[in-house]
Amino acid sequence: MRLLGKLRRSARHVRVFRRNFAGVGLAGLLGLVVVAGCGGGDEPREVGDAPVDRVLVVSLPGVSWEDVQRYDMPNLEAFVDEAAIGDVSTRIGRVAAGTTDAYLSMGAGTRALAPEIDVAVALEPDERYGGVPASEILQRRLGVVPPGIGYLAIGAAIDRNDDSPYGADVGLLGQALADAGIPRAVVANADAGEGFVSEDPPPDGAYARSAATMLMGDDGIVPDGMVSRNLLVDDPAAPFGRRLDHDAVLNALDLEWNDSGRTVVLVEASDLSRAAAYRPRATPAQARQLREQAMVDADVLLGEVLERADSSRDAVVVVSPVAPRGAPALAMVALRAPGVDPGLLQSATTRRDGYVHLADVAPTVLSLLGEEPPDGIEGRSFQVGDDEVAGRVSRLVDETAAADFRDSQQALVVTLISVGTALLGLATWQRRWLGAQAPRLLAGLAYVALGVIPATFLVGQIGLVGERTIPYLVGGAVLALGIGVVAWLADRRRRGIGALVGVGFTVGMVTVDVLLGAPLQLNTAFGYSVAVAGRFTGLGNLAFALFGSATIMLAVLIVDRAGRSGLRVAYALLVAAIVLEGLPMLGADVGGVTSMVPAFGVTALLLADRRVTSRDLCILVAVTAGVLLGFAFVDAARPSQSQTHLARLAQHLVAGRWSAFADTLTRRWQASFGGAELAAWGAVLGVIVVTALYVVLVALGRAGPEAPRRTGPWVAGAGGLVVLAVVGLVANDSSIAVPATMLLVVVPVVVLQVLRATPGGIRWTGSAEGAR
Repeated sequence: MRLLGKLRRSARHVRVFRRNFAGVGLAGLLGLVVVAGCGGGDEPREVGDAPVDRVLVVSLPGVSWEDVQRYDMPNLEAFVDEAAIGDVSTRIGRVAAGTTDAYLSMGAGTRALAPEIDVAVALEPDERYGGVPASEILQRRLGVVPPGIGYLAIGAAIDRNDDSPYGADVGLLGQALADAGIPRAVVANADAGEGFVSEDPPPDGAYARSAATMLMGDDGIVPDGMVSRNLLVDDPAAPFGRRLDHDAVLNALDLEWNDSGRTVVLVEASDLSRAAAYRPRATPAQARQLREQAMVDADVLLGEVLERADSSRDAVVVVSPVAPRGAPALAMVALRAPGVDPGLLQSATTRRDGYVHLADVAPTVLSLLGEEPPDGIEGRSFQVGDDEVAGRVSRLVDETAAADFRDSQQALVVTLISVGTALLGLATWQRRWLGAQAPRLLAGLAYVALGVIPATFLVGQIGLVGERTIPYLVGGAVLALGIGVVAWLADRRRRGIGALVGVGFTVGMVTVDVLLGAPLQLNTAFGYSVAVAGRFTGLGNLAFALFGSATIMLAVLIVDRAGRSGLRVAYALLVAAIVLEGLPMLGADVGGVTSMVPAFGVTALLLADRRVTSRDLCILVAVTAGVLLGFAFVDAARPSQSQTHLARLAQHLVAGRWSAFADTLTRRWQASFGGAELAAWGAVLGVIVVTALYVVLVALGRAGPEAPRRTGPWVAGAGGLVVLAVVGLVANDSSIAVPATMLLVVVPVVVLQVLRATPGGIRWTGSAEGAR
């Protein structure tokens, strides 16, 4: 009898699902159709379609496209005319990469961190370090005296990255080249420090040879090249009294760059790094003069190096691994190779014309040589997107300036909006002291508050605003007021619909924006900055928080107004939001899907007057994993040049790499909290909060086996929002910013609901509703 009872209850649940959730499948199908319709544009072209024999990487540290415009660099300008170009994001987590971080990332194919000892010490066997022959140190550190260049801190670098949130396998590019039998060499020396001449070893802290880490293997060895002080000549007018000897650099290059077969060589214009290191010791005017001279010398060296490359058979990558000091964390990159047309670079990592990551360099080098990148590489090969762009350099410079302005204004904008929202909530709480007109005034302000969020995305589209603070703030305020007035007029016409209009504006705007490639997200206060470069398409963490909370609020408002007849519309809305957030060609947001599915599931269950049981919570966890894997396998089925990070999850599972799959999720949690211990405490806190929510629902009679079926839509909204905040806190790497940002949507809606519930409600003078 007990079994029969369970079967009957299961059958009843199925009938409820079929009756109430019939529109869900249709919503998902319509979402896919929309995506297919939007995806009819030209696909970007991968750069490895015509493999080359040799790849030459020329590093110009600290050079941006603004520098290319500012300084006279004829060789670089001529190269750019023939190349596909873009900005390379040089940010590692929340900070701009240091030089060693950058080279390690380029060699690992994912974000990597420099060790804390011997950070940039790479030695040839016949050198001395601290008065000790380098051969002895290399023997002790590496277990062998290499014939080439040895990076002393390889062990420390491996340990640092094993414990980091990114889990980089340092030396992966060099090891992949070694396994393919492709020679590799590095020619670079950016040693700094006062008080020594070229014949003497530099002081221990003056070694700056991290360029070797890009092409070293996992043993820390680069087989060929030169990084010793033999590349330098004394020059009293140069930073630290020394500069590169171009003849020595070219001779070292010629030894490796020959016609014997496939080769990868990195040449660094190291004087640029030396000038940057010398900057604190010079007056501002002298520092500018030294950098300008370093730019001129680097361009001359570039021209001499390019003379050795055959454009019909060789690929040349000119890249700056670090951004200029004090500038946004974006630097220049340009690629010339057979079959690559001039255009804007992108990758599946960024999916936005003109932008790539440091991690994309490693797979690009391998793809250019016709080699398959190993599984540990998370970056994606360069692609050429739009090749019909006029003024490519000017466009990249303008977008960098916009990113810089966004970053400089974000704290001010977020503070103003947050304080305004807090004051609105406080004034509503204490409204009895504000007079009889307070409800009307506060309601009007709540509508404007709902308009503030979409206004922050739209204000950047006003050409007159530019990168100026006052016009930016005024333009945003005018847009917010306009949206608020529309919502207010809608509420005057039909009481209670104003909140629907205000919240619906945010949901609709974000939906359309993502379907169009997220142009409104770029360089906006709650979108993402290309200088910060956590994301370039889809929804950033703050936008996800706004979109997710607004979607829950909109579903609640629909059901609150329409009753049970609005359930299907609410369910379709929730599913469509998940599709938008998770599809790889749209949002591709792992953290967003991980947060939305359980939060929306709790909301949907409570809206349907379902009892929330522990079994339901377990089912939601399983559904979350299933949805996430579904999106991952959709991504894995796409062409390799279009695959995002989602495809890697599916590839890990198909190959049985369970530890890699678990590491991916674990490192995302660590990135959110800044360390494994804090991440563990965050997970524990999340479990406690969700358990507490369940206990509260049981106490209120809204959950548990004895709970009544009838619940209110606002209880459903509260439950979904709590789950979204808690899971979003853990699953996204913006930590507390996710639940804090949600309040910017929730508070104005709650204010309107509280004012509606006040005896007398909100009465608009002269309106038909007010008269009634």
